[in-house]
Amino acid sequence: MKYISSIFLLLINLSVQSQIVISDNSPYNNPLFLVNDILLGGGIVPSNVNYQGDSCQIGFFNAINTSLGIDSGIVLSTGDVNDLDPATIGTFPLISNTVTDPDLLAVANSVPGMISQSFSLTSVNDIAVLEFDFIPTSDSLEFRYAFGSQEYFGFENTQYNDVFGFFLSGPGIAGPWANGAVNLAVVPNTNPPLPITISSVNSVTPINQQYFIDNQSGLTIIGDADGFTTVLTAQALVQCGATYHIKLAIADGSDSGLSSYVWLEAGSFFSPAL
Repeated sequence: MKYISSIFLLLINLSVQSQIVISDNSPYNNPLFLVNDILLGGGIVPSNVNYQGDSCQIGFFNAINTSLGIDSGIVLSTGDVNDLDPATIGTFPLISNTVTDPDLLAVANSVPGMISQSFSLTSVNDIAVLEFDFIPTSDSLEFRYAFGSQEYFGFENTQYNDVFGFFLSGPGIAGPWANGAVNLAVVPNTNPPLPITISSVNSVTPINQQYFIDNQSGLTIIGDADGFTTVLTAQALVQCGATYHIKLAIADGSDSGLSSYVWLEAGSFFSPAL
């Protein structure tokens, strides 16, 4: 009886580990659907949803029972989001978009001096940007996310420092980025706020490794991303009933090789009730 119980428990443990599933087919190729029906939770009235980037750089993911820590949501990439699926053969896509974003280059180049390094980026490429206006129905905003990259374990503290940012602008917000935006994609409890890149969160140098997960042995579960952050929460104080703008953006640093990803949890972008 004890032997049978052990086999039963083993089968349960094997069955609970699943592979990530990616879809950029309709309706998951529609930015409006992804924002309104996937990303948003309560207390948010959205408008003017816009996406810039290649169609393969955005989609839906289901990561239930994986080590990601987020069950499902939207994924943005500097390459093809389908490469996250272990069953997919690497596509090495030629991203044809010509999106520019000076904020991302400035954010990436702000990191070296903050971590006592001297590298610099010459450009940002393969940019994907999802942005929209919204009205919060309370005095705060939050959402959950994780960042991962194929650059991990090879390109920390180099010019190939892939970068992403969550740029929030609107009443009461006074930051250094375009339209007075602040970047919400920062390492928790850092002062001044340290943007998250492969060079500011990793286990190689190491730095802020409490927020890092080594995925080199888990590529059969979540493909392409050799490492990723723990699940983090972006938060901001806002004014109830005012109109704000959020820009969610990601880019390759200095080249167009090796992809990075940002996962945004479904239903987590919300304004908590007062």
